[in-house]
Formats: sequence, C-alpha cells, structure tokens
Amino acid sequence: MSDTVIKSAARVLEIFEYFSERQAPASVGDIARSLGFPQSSTSVLLKSLLSLGYLDYDSQARVYAPTMRIAFLGAWVQQKTLGGNSLTEILERIHEETGELVLLGMQNGVTVQYAHIVESSHPVRMHLKVGTRRPITRAAVGRALLSLQPDAEIRKILRRVNAEEPVAANRIKEADLMKEIEKIRVFGFTETKGSMTPGGGVIATLLDLPEGPPMGVGVGAPVERLEKSRDHIIAVLDKYRTQISLPVRSLRAIAS
Repeated sequence: MSDTVIKSAARVLEIFEYFSERQAPASVGDIARSLGFPQSSTSVLLKSLLSLGYLDYDSQARVYAPTMRIAFLGAWVQQKTLGGNSLTEILERIHEETGELVLLGMQNGVTVQYAHIVESSHPVRMHLKVGTRRPITRAAVGRALLSLQPDAEIRKILRRVNAEEPVAANRIKEADLMKEIEKIRVFGFTETKGSMTPGGGVIATLLDLPEGPPMGVGVGAPVERLEKSRDHIIAVLDKYRTQISLPVRSLRAIAS
C-alpha cells in the first residue's frame, strides 16, 4: 500500500469491493479472513459503517450486508457518463454472451487496476479480485489504455515498469510493445496469452468514454478456450463497445 494512502480509508473501500465481489452478506470473521485484516479493527469499521447507514446487520445470522446507500453513491457517475446505459449491465451482457471472465480496468500510475469483474461461468476459469493491479505494459486491458498515450509517455512508463520488474523474463522490449500499440491504434483491440496468468489469456478493447477517464474492457479465459472463441468474443466486445464508446475502427474487420 502506498505511503500516501490512509490505512483506514483503504480498508473501508476494500470492504465495499469485497461485498461487490461476494454479492452476499458476510460476518466479521469472513471479512477479516478474506481481506487479511485484524478482526478487532474490522469489527470497529463495520460498526461505524452500520451507524452511517452504509451497512445493515442481521443480529440473528450475525452478518453484515450493504444498503442501497452504497448503490446510490456512484449512480450519478454512470448516468452522467453513459446517459441511459448502465456499464455494469453491459459487462453482464458481455459475460452472458461469452460465458467468460469480464474485466473492467482503468490506469492507476504504471498499473492497470480492475474496477469491476464478472466471474466466468466455467468450472475451469481465470480468477481475479476487484482492485487487483497489474503492470500496464503486460496486461491486455493495460495495453489498450496505453494506446491512448503519446509514444514518448509509453516509453517512459515502460522503462519504469521494467526497472521495477525483478524477473528478467517479464521485462518487455520497447520495440515489441510499440509494435503492439500500433496494432491497437489501427484495429482497436489487443490480446495477450500467458503474459500475466500462466495458461490464461485476455482479449481487450477500449471504452473511450465521453466523460471521465478512459476505461478498458477485457474477456479472459484459458488460452485454448479463448482461441476457439476468439471471433465470437471480438464480435461481442465490438457490439457493446460501440454502445458506450466514442467511435473507433470496427473490430469485425480483423475478427477472422
């Protein structure tokens, strides 16, 4: 955790993200174990959020659950940015049509951070948690976001990521990354295989929203399954991207 982040503030947000992923009530012990927090301080935080109206408490089951107050906190952001469309609903539709893990990410420094995740419905699947951060130069969603940056800034970011990467095999060559960035700018999507998760891959595209920071969306799966469904996944991403993004070149042109 960065030195600039207040621990208690970070923990409150991690609790909200935990409930977003769990989508069910949870006990103090459940939350403390899952997030690695001390149980005593977790209990204090939950009671504070209960008093403020952000959580409800079932005294018989001894579990907490979010209230609608949390749901309304960010509702205006989606309404202002996307009009009548709900980004979470669109991500759910992408999941329904592909059956795979769906990732929504945004740039956070030299990383891509996943702001929303819809889990795969397959028994063999990739698994990530909301809030996970990956090197922006190696993750597919991160590379899609990088394509919006000037070349000089991309090279600067790559040098920093490579300098901080302890495993030499994970360092990306500048020529390779810039070649991929050019492909993203032309075709509107990118794909990675095994660059972050062994045996796993992601196909990603940009959501260049009318307002707010750019977001990227990706579909992730074991590489073998991803390759078999590649054309279909690209077509689905293209269909829903055009509903909420600024116009970019259609992905269908290179789906085959």
